[in-house]
Parts: sequence; structure tokens; C-alpha cells
Amino acid sequence: MRSWSFALFLTAAIVSTAARADDAAVKGAFIGPGTYATAEGCKKLAAIEAGGDQNVGTVPETLTEDGFDSWEGSCAFVSVSEVETGKKWKAQMQCVEGAEEVEETDIFERMPDGTLKVTQDDHVTVLQRCDAAKGN
Repeated sequence: MRSWSFALFLTAAIVSTAARADDAAVKGAFIGPGTYATAEGCKKLAAIEAGGDQNVGTVPETLTEDGFDSWEGSCAFVSVSEVETGKKWKAQMQCVEGAEEVEETDIFERMPDGTLKVTQDDHVTVLQRCDAAKGN
């Protein structure tokens, strides 16, 4: 009886810890509300929202406060540190593409026009807010 009670207690503790870990997920709060993508990616997203097909060629990579998401994979924020107040952030990302998992470091810079310049290694991508006209 005692071992059964202990097992039940242990199971409840594990479930509770897992729930707290999900609640404590790191967010890229500096991104703000909305969805970001390249200009071409925003066009693809609009086509999908209008009822277009979703497949590897039509689903763009997007960025939200939760991280990057695409048809083939995603990257979640592990840690975020502000490099320049209100302008530049360094983020450790945990990425999954298929069975492959990698960590990467991305630099996010808020540009004067509201776009985000994302640098990963020597690769630079400029992302714009796709749903800015919707008030989201």
C-alpha cells in the first residue's frame, strides 16, 4: 500500500513539474504580437489564409514570440539577452528539422521601419510583420 501511494505521489510530482516547464517556456517578447516572415513569405501566408494549399512549397518560415516555424521544422527560444536597449537581442535557439536537432545563436535587430533583421552566422534575413494591417 505504501509503495503504491509513493508511486502515485511521484507520478503527480512529475506531471506537475512537466506542466510548469511548459508554462516557463522562453518567449521572444521583444518581437511583440503578430507573425513575421520575408516579404515573399507574407504573400504565401496571405494565400494560405485565403484558402490556398498548404505544402512544403507554399508554407513560409514564420517568426512569432514562440520562435520560428516552417513546414519542415521549428526553432524555439532557449534564452534571450538584450544587446542594445530596445533595439538588438541575442537569442539561443533550439531547432528541430525532421530527426535533426541543433542549437543556434541568432541576433535580432529592430530596424527603424519596424522590420526585424535576423543574423545567424553570416546569413542575414529581413522579416516584416505580415498581419500589421489587421491590428493583431
